[in-house]
Amino acid sequence: MSDDKYRFIRFNQREQDNLRTEGGGKDTIYPWTLKGEDLKKRSEFLIEQLNNIEKITKPSIKNFPYILTVSIINDAKAKSHQNKLITMFNVDNSFSQLGMLNENKLILKLDQEESIKKTSVNLSQLTKNQNSISAITEIKLFEPNLTVDEQEDVYKVNFIDFHDDKLNKDVLNYVEEKLKSENISFERQEYSRDHNVLEVTGVTLDKLSFIKELPVKNIEPMPSVESPFLDDTKYDLTKIPFVKFDSSKVYPVVGLLDDGVTILPQLEGFVRRGNGCNYNDSEINTYHGTFIAHLLVHGNNMNCVNDYSIDGCTIIDVPVVPNRRLSEPELIKNIEDAVSSNPEVKIWNLSVSLVGELSDDNKFSDYAIELDRIQDEYNVLICKSAGNDANSYIIGNEPKRISIGADSVRSLTVGSISRIDDDFGFSKENHPAPYSRIGRGPAAIIKPDVVHYGGDIFSLSVAPTSVVDFEKKGERSIMPDGSERIEPGTSFSTPKIAKLLAELYLALGMSVETFDPLLLKTLVIHSANYLENVTIDGLERLKRVGFGKPRNSREIVVQESPHSVTLLLKGNLRKKSRIDIMDFPFPKNLIKDNYFTGEIKVTLVYNNHLSKEMGPEYCQSDIVLRMGTYDKLIDRDTTINTILNPIGRSDSKNILLKDVYGKRKITQNTDFLKERNLIEYGDKYYPVKKFSANLDEAKDSVQRNHLTKDRKWFLFLEGQYRDFIYQRLDQDDRLLSMDFVLAVTITDPTNTKDVYNETIRELNDHNFEFEIVDVNESVEIDSLVISTNEVIVSPF
Repeated sequence: MSDDKYRFIRFNQREQDNLRTEGGGKDTIYPWTLKGEDLKKRSEFLIEQLNNIEKITKPSIKNFPYILTVSIINDAKAKSHQNKLITMFNVDNSFSQLGMLNENKLILKLDQEESIKKTSVNLSQLTKNQNSISAITEIKLFEPNLTVDEQEDVYKVNFIDFHDDKLNKDVLNYVEEKLKSENISFERQEYSRDHNVLEVTGVTLDKLSFIKELPVKNIEPMPSVESPFLDDTKYDLTKIPFVKFDSSKVYPVVGLLDDGVTILPQLEGFVRRGNGCNYNDSEINTYHGTFIAHLLVHGNNMNCVNDYSIDGCTIIDVPVVPNRRLSEPELIKNIEDAVSSNPEVKIWNLSVSLVGELSDDNKFSDYAIELDRIQDEYNVLICKSAGNDANSYIIGNEPKRISIGADSVRSLTVGSISRIDDDFGFSKENHPAPYSRIGRGPAAIIKPDVVHYGGDIFSLSVAPTSVVDFEKKGERSIMPDGSERIEPGTSFSTPKIAKLLAELYLALGMSVETFDPLLLKTLVIHSANYLENVTIDGLERLKRVGFGKPRNSREIVVQESPHSVTLLLKGNLRKKSRIDIMDFPFPKNLIKDNYFTGEIKVTLVYNNHLSKEMGPEYCQSDIVLRMGTYDKLIDRDTTINTILNPIGRSDSKNILLKDVYGKRKITQNTDFLKERNLIEYGDKYYPVKKFSANLDEAKDSVQRNHLTKDRKWFLFLEGQYRDFIYQRLDQDDRLLSMDFVLAVTITDPTNTKDVYNETIRELNDHNFEFEIVDVNESVEIDSLVISTNEVIVSPF
């Protein structure tokens, strides 16, 4: 690499930065805590509800437990409160929590009648359990949720996981016998080893009501795959200068999970059929997959754009969609067969959506949960389309919510933005495409993650009212019969992100053994911004385009000037430990008028623990992220039980908080609009955190008190775990850990300071171990070409 290029700097925390998590203090009486007669009445009311449940419940299965829904107040949703109130129900040394219906309703079990009595005793102990009794508003017998769609006659029945293999099997067998007795057609479907559902067909409302009376969790329509194209129009266009396949080159590799590819002459050498396909050629139609394959290989040339840094792409084609109706369980099985049968493929494109939208904030879809499991189990990264809404924009409505499966936590979910303006202001450059489905996901998780150009839809009039008032403007690609077609959709923005990831995989010299999906995901999200002229504000922008559009791989891998530096911290954070870097290497030359200045961008991505039973609390662990300044180091009294670390910080100020920055200054600084990202995470267990700010926008009081040049910088990371996952893993701290990647970019907006080399001096002065991230042995920055004999990154 030439000396005038500036790469990532990976550094490690020092031994002194690894500290122990400290406990909290004594129980607190809160403003919502009941007292006196009110507390006594609440206790008696809850005990009466428990006793009534015992009287009316007739167990249908031998040794079947009581299943309860316990409602709690908003103020008691914190994990510390939940932990204590659940303990009142843990009376048999068994695991009592089975899941959640929403943030205010827990699903708990009591194993026998004696358990009811023991729990009633706990509910009568007013002094010991004052807060927990106050937190509970109602105890009811659990009732399965039923979602009815009059146009559907195929439903799936989900079951509660009792964390007892025998009981789970007994319940499944019991329900199947009852369905047989009512002549209800069903088929057992296995999503994974511990996730069985029943697919029931031809059911009426009466039959659904009967199923609801059985010991099941919920009944809902069985999702199926939707049509991938917005319409069937084909076009004859001008000649395309196709990329020539060069057998001496190694191209980015993308696995394609779609309806198959017809290998036309211009795709020869680029596409091969992978292992694990469950259909023969007569069972697939290859329309959608062939369209995407041409975009991956020839997209720049076909559309006269520069969406990729590399022309050409190796595509491993594994058809997962046949030319007939495909249900969710079969799709999931096909995806897992494809991924498991091609272990050399690490990045997969999945532009297959299920019919419908996410409609429940309180649970993640089964499709998403299984995509997460597959990615964890096989160490792959899936790019998932956000989904299309082909109708709402025609009548002037906002697009519907992201499609089923786009709520996958591990996947990169991709939406679409428009490339250029139309004549009437309907489609605006770099703004959300009118068909691109929007977030957020369940539990307010940020989805889509990123966006790319997926084709435009132009209005042909000032006031469009029907489909004839619109014209499609791309993407341009090729169908299996060789005809050309223009088609917009998130199906076509998604492979651009998949190929970006594959380019980074090559540029960073990864192999199957060293594949790091967290690092790739972090780099893509960290590079994303909102481009020029995007006028959507705040939370609405986050809902429509996530973290924005990523840069090209050539821009991500190497920067051209020393006025910016990107630091990478990778690691594994275990429970009961924290990272507190009290000499964070903030460049000392970023000082203006005695105050720290500069732009700071921080992205944290981590593999949190997931529990499918927990509804809105599917994400069961979190990493707390703080970065800021402090006055000085202080000695701490470790003879106090709750103090474990002898050294601490005084007057610390976290600058990754929205209220640190002044609205007036933000309004005046329009130059930073595309980069600014001020998200208040609070207690939200988002698996991706991103924050970018300009220190010059800090409030005057913050600058005076917390950004003076004599202060020191810190970086703090600490894991948090919900009680459910803590109990499930038997409190084994070796299992309670999270891999993470943190990227921090510090930039001088004046482009006058050598931030890069000053940061290196800071790392050296404070004895950090660090390295410049290797972008292979030889890199020239105009294109990326990798030889088959040796790995070389040559000019973009």
